[in-house]
Amino acid sequence: MELKEKIELIKNNTATVMLAPSFPIDFKYPNIIGMLKHLGFKEVTELTFGARMVNWEYANYIKEHPEQKIFIASPCPIVVAMIQNQYPDLLKYLIPVVSPMASMARIHKKLKPDSKIVFTSPCWAKENVEAPKYKEIDAVITFKDLKQIFEQEGIKEEDFTVHPHTKRGSVAAENLEKYGSRSGVGASYYFDSFIREYTKIYPISGGLASTSHIQKLFKPNEILVTDGVQNIKKALEDIKSGKSQYRFLDILNCDGGCIGGPAINKQDIPIEERKKIILEYTRSSSLSNMGEHEGKVDYAKDVDFNAKF
Repeated sequence: MELKEKIELIKNNTATVMLAPSFPIDFKYPNIIGMLKHLGFKEVTELTFGARMVNWEYANYIKEHPEQKIFIASPCPIVVAMIQNQYPDLLKYLIPVVSPMASMARIHKKLKPDSKIVFTSPCWAKENVEAPKYKEIDAVITFKDLKQIFEQEGIKEEDFTVHPHTKRGSVAAENLEKYGSRSGVGASYYFDSFIREYTKIYPISGGLASTSHIQKLFKPNEILVTDGVQNIKKALEDIKSGKSQYRFLDILNCDGGCIGGPAINKQDIPIEERKKIILEYTRSSSLSNMGEHEGKVDYAKDVDFNAKF
């Protein structure tokens, strides 16, 4: 789908956007919420609730399969493709659970079947490899494409500033009144529910392992957290040759995890600095009161989170 078609899809339909959790590296919070609503999205959500359900499914799957020796996390489409193409004998170890992107999309489609679901991503593979497999995802827009769309549409970050002294009658004040929530001192841009704070660190290498409580299911020396193509290949080769000591592998293709995605605009920011940005965002955004809709498990009732590899 061309960029022009994606813009038309957003503007001509009731559309919901799902922001990948690495977005703070490229876009200022909470300005990005107002910018996306100005673009045409009716709802702006994070993937955090979808990630929470993935964690839940992982824990249940591991508990229900005590006979399985090794479990490989499957949210990264490049890791999945690598195993399918280069290590087919290891497919049996992939945990058959969808990624947070697909999980969240399925939840949205259950609640709003007529809404168009769009995912914004730091990863080319989410658009070209994974998303086409799921009918619930109508489009993927990379962070680089989103920056281009904002520039084309004249949507500027400074026009969505939240400040207690925003000048009345200014563009920022008008946008806040139109797309924001609350009034007076508490006025700001808020995500449309589905918040689970601790999964905001998912895009950092090891984020899945640290938020899914798998430490309760494996010994410390049985858990491998690693990223980068060469490290992943070594881990998979060790399993293939029977040399691996690990039973749970949280592995991501990009250096540093999804915060190292190739579709991130600010490639000049070092990985360690990107980690700090995500951790600070997690801390600061968690101070906001997200209301009674926060992470209700009922939203996911009867949703199928199974994946086939």
